[in-house]
Amino acid sequence: MDIEAINIYNTIMSVADRIDRHTDRRKLHHESVREQLRMDLRDFLVFLTISNQVIAKSEIRYINRALGYDFDYETMKRFAYSSKVTRDDFLNHAPDSMRYFLEYDGVEDVLAETKYYDIKKLYILAFQTIGEDFLSSCTHMELVEVNQLTRYRFMLESQMRAYVKSGGVAPSRPDSIPFKLKLKEKTETVSEPETKFIGRVTGGDHTLEDLDDLLKELDGLIGLASVKAEVRNLINLLRIIEMRKKNGLKAPSVTRHFVFAGNPGTGKTTVARLLSRIYCALGILSKGHMVEVDRSGLVAGYMGQTAIKVKEVVDRARGGVLFIDEAYSLANETQGGDFGQEAIDTLVKAMEDEREDMIVIAAGYPDLMENFIRSNPGLKSRFQKTILFPDYTAGELYEVFLSLCKENDYKLSPEAEQYLMEQLTAYVSAVDEYFGNARDVRNFMDAAISAQANRLLTESDISPEALVTLVPEDLERAFHK
Repeated sequence: MDIEAINIYNTIMSVADRIDRHTDRRKLHHESVREQLRMDLRDFLVFLTISNQVIAKSEIRYINRALGYDFDYETMKRFAYSSKVTRDDFLNHAPDSMRYFLEYDGVEDVLAETKYYDIKKLYILAFQTIGEDFLSSCTHMELVEVNQLTRYRFMLESQMRAYVKSGGVAPSRPDSIPFKLKLKEKTETVSEPETKFIGRVTGGDHTLEDLDDLLKELDGLIGLASVKAEVRNLINLLRIIEMRKKNGLKAPSVTRHFVFAGNPGTGKTTVARLLSRIYCALGILSKGHMVEVDRSGLVAGYMGQTAIKVKEVVDRARGGVLFIDEAYSLANETQGGDFGQEAIDTLVKAMEDEREDMIVIAAGYPDLMENFIRSNPGLKSRFQKTILFPDYTAGELYEVFLSLCKENDYKLSPEAEQYLMEQLTAYVSAVDEYFGNARDVRNFMDAAISAQANRLLTESDISPEALVTLVPEDLERAFHK
């Protein structure tokens, strides 16, 4: 836990101890209000843990250290299956301990020696603060978890309003039917999610990386010569600005937000992730992670909810990069009742409020991104820098294919090398709006591997060399499937 979370946890627990002194233990479901609160916090964190259908080791470690439990993966999984957190209406019922905090709201010595005067606000603040600390400490965090935290907070507020409106009738215990839950163990390494969520968070492990190593990684990317030059120019300018500051000279303002304009598969997301780490190494960003969203991660279906959704994403991106893929879809003026403009307007304000520790990168097709910039007068002044990502040449796509072969322990026969170059040259010369650049090459690679497998299984004797070699026949099936 960070200092803020520790302080709020100690405070809420001390309040629980004071409530215990006023409470008849025989009416408790557990030995004390303190114990009920600890279990409610446990259920709350387990609920956040399983919201993305996986259990991460970092999540288990946090629950054990913060609340004094001794879960491992198997015991956590069994608990998740059997507990009330997997019930369909878990978010419709207040935690068991809430009733006692509400019943003793206003009792003078309950909040004694604390800086809080409203026990209801303290209760909600405890869950909110500990939940945010839990998510920020996890190795890999997805926006579905952030949304569930927000829903849980809204549930607490709703239950408290109902309590006040009813004249002091405390929330009842849940009594519902469980649903089936399928959980997979998640390792500590960051990996692509198995299903598409409304957003993704990558990087940001607070490890200070060496700038020279990051620049070598940038230079190691295939193609993108103009993009690399743009990024290096930015870095050089930022270095000089830092020198000017140290010498007491005025520092010119530098754009912090970018438009990445290019067709699919041109490396926009890859460069954005690398840029977030570079800016962190330069001390411009405090965390260096990247939050990746598209329209579905910013726009809600009801009036007033889009602004809340955008704020949640911005809060998660603070200290890093907010990458908005296909940003032009927010400026869709053809849909009646569309809230994309609300998302844009909220985003413009957030870009100003968080300008010291957040960078926004809007990405999409070059022509369509112009419509996005024109959709709000504030966008043009904030997105002053556009970096164009050109389509890959046939030679660069050839290098991409070879790198994929190397990564997966495959190689091309000499005949296959010649055939591949011929096919990529023809493919690039006939590009259309669906040209996917490196993304298409990955698809060709997958198809070639599949074709090779089918071919080998028809042979009686398969040598180790044959297992790793792709021949023209395999590539032909990939390009002409």
